[in-house]
Amino acid sequence: MARRKLSDVSHPDPLLTEDFWLQFGDDPQPPMRLKILYVTFGEVENSGPGSFNVASVCDRLGITYPMVNHYFGGRDGLLAEGAYMVYQRYIQGTWDAVTAAPRDPEARLKAWMKGQLSGTLAMGGWGPLLNYPLAAREVTEVIQAKFQAHMNRLFELNLARVSRLAMDVREGTVTDVDFTDGDYPRDQYLYDSLLQRLIPTISWSTFGMSVWLAGQHTPARNIREVSDILDGVIENHIQLMVDMVRNSPE
Repeated sequence: MARRKLSDVSHPDPLLTEDFWLQFGDDPQPPMRLKILYVTFGEVENSGPGSFNVASVCDRLGITYPMVNHYFGGRDGLLAEGAYMVYQRYIQGTWDAVTAAPRDPEARLKAWMKGQLSGTLAMGGWGPLLNYPLAAREVTEVIQAKFQAHMNRLFELNLARVSRLAMDVREGTVTDVDFTDGDYPRDQYLYDSLLQRLIPTISWSTFGMSVWLAGQHTPARNIREVSDILDGVIENHIQLMVDMVRNSPE
């Protein structure tokens, strides 16, 4: 990308108000580094990584491109850190859905699955970066170098949480889960033989639904009969997963 002169800097986007920044945290005027990331969230969500243009972020913030180099080392570094933060928010959002659900084991497991669905839909164009690494090989290399270890812990945290939810369904209990990405019973849940059968089915099934919905599955698009029954199909599928957990033999 050609270097931009100071005279090329646009006026900041008037929509980037304190209310806009408060969507992402409790600081109405976060530091510029975070502002760049927060604006990038929406840009990639709407356009995907392939069409993402750093100049658009710079224009909206009224800054020059060298500031992106200064904070992130360039476009790939910005996208890598953005993907990492989007994944963090996705894991937190899924668990927020569980904690907001009624204190009923089936309701909480269903909330986890629906949280995964809504979280994937909210990712929009970030999905390819997180789910299909070859979609942006250079960005993936930065993710692996800087963020992979923590993202692995977040992934395992998510599995540990849904494992506890599944066991609650089987036992008819509600456990106050206080796991964090630095403190979760990894071996207890990842190596349990029953959970090794149940959790991949729940997770892969939910992931498949999520990807199908997020992409609005091109081959099935505009088929009215599919659209008309979609909500019912999702609810039925989630109930089948819950019934599978409850009734699966030891």
